[in-house]
Amino acid sequence: MSGSAQKIVRLSLQRMLAAIVEKEEELGRLDAAAGDGDHGSGMVRGLRAAVDAAENAGDQTPGELLTIAGSAFADAAGGASGALVGSFLQTIGQTLGEGPFDAKSVERALSDGMTMMMQLGKAKPGDKTMIDTLHPFAAALREAAERGEDLPTAWRSALIPAEAGARSTVEMMSKRGRSSRLRERSIGHLDPGAMSMLYMLRAVGEVLQDEMTGENR
Repeated sequence: MSGSAQKIVRLSLQRMLAAIVEKEEELGRLDAAAGDGDHGSGMVRGLRAAVDAAENAGDQTPGELLTIAGSAFADAAGGASGALVGSFLQTIGQTLGEGPFDAKSVERALSDGMTMMMQLGKAKPGDKTMIDTLHPFAAALREAAERGEDLPTAWRSALIPAEAGARSTVEMMSKRGRSSRLRERSIGHLDPGAMSMLYMLRAVGEVLQDEMTGENR
């Protein structure tokens, strides 16, 4: 599974980049409502660097690929999102290591990444950040893994509460980042970070479905 897991990591980064490129203008508009409008462009820069780093990394474990990609993301994206998403990917990679690449191990790695992001950004659910997408996703992924679902199925089912979490940010008041200065005026706008995280999680789910479902037939 190691070789196919490496392929899945690289394909996931590529698909994440494609998804964010497609949504770059939308994310910029969302960010302009409460920030400086560069969230989409920063995420694209970071993901392009992450994809390039993973492509040029040679024969590494899945975890090492993610760690390398996360470091490249942080360097290229810059700003708060660069540091947060870069650390998120790096922590996932460090926990995942050589695998196994299944629902339980991936959930554990993703939860560690989320915890790191919460600590670094001093954010919690309800603060109108990426965590409002990640937290319900991680909880649902854990429940699915404990039920014995395979990784593609568990990931797909966890996307439902992740989307609900992302959409719920429209009703929230921002408490972190530049947009927190707007307080009540931030209500009524989706959080760009929550939406970009949703788009990335969806992209990974597509790759898992494409690459892993045949193993379970």
